Amino acid sequence: MHPDDETQHLGLVDDDSPVPGSETIAPFSEVSIVQQLQAEARELADAKEVDIPVKGYEGTGLTVRYHLPERGKELSDIADKVRREVKDNYTRNINIAVDTMIQLCSGIYVQPNSAPEPVMLDPEDTGEPVKFDIRLAGILGMEGQVTSARQIVRKLFGNNDMAIIAHSEKLNRWFQNTKADVSLEMWQLGE
Repeated sequence: MHPDDETQHLGLVDDDSPVPGSETIAPFSEVSIVQQLQAEARELADAKEVDIPVKGYEGTGLTVRYHLPERGKELSDIADKVRREVKDNYTRNINIAVDTMIQLCSGIYVQPNSAPEPVMLDPEDTGEPVKFDIRLAGILGMEGQVTSARQIVRKLFGNNDMAIIAHSEKLNRWFQNTKADVSLEMWQLGE
């Protein structure tokens, strides 16, 4: 093979003649495609939080705002801790889901019909949203009954493991794709 033949094969030519097969490159040289890729990359990088609605609280528009873990190992640490505590696989899985929700909760928000955007649930005007904490326990009527944040999560979800799992699946879907529509149910995804 002659050296000039090799450079032509790679699309590198010394003259201004079109390179065979270069028409497949043309769409990517358009500024609009490049700008779209850059915008999508920024959108993925900028997504730091998500609001996930809690089923059963549609009247108040209750949502939980979650943030991405600071590092992936944070999720592994949660799972390892639960594995040491619990031997039963079903209970392990529920507790991993609940503990992940607790760890990554930025706050609980409401969006009554009149509000254009969710507002933090902060009945005492502390400037901080309620989380899966003693303040939420009070709102849920659990005064004096709470020994853990896990109990508070369970109470919020009506002690319904399937509701917790469904909510956790939405959070996990968002971890995988921060552009995912978490308002959709798994059966609506059509992937």
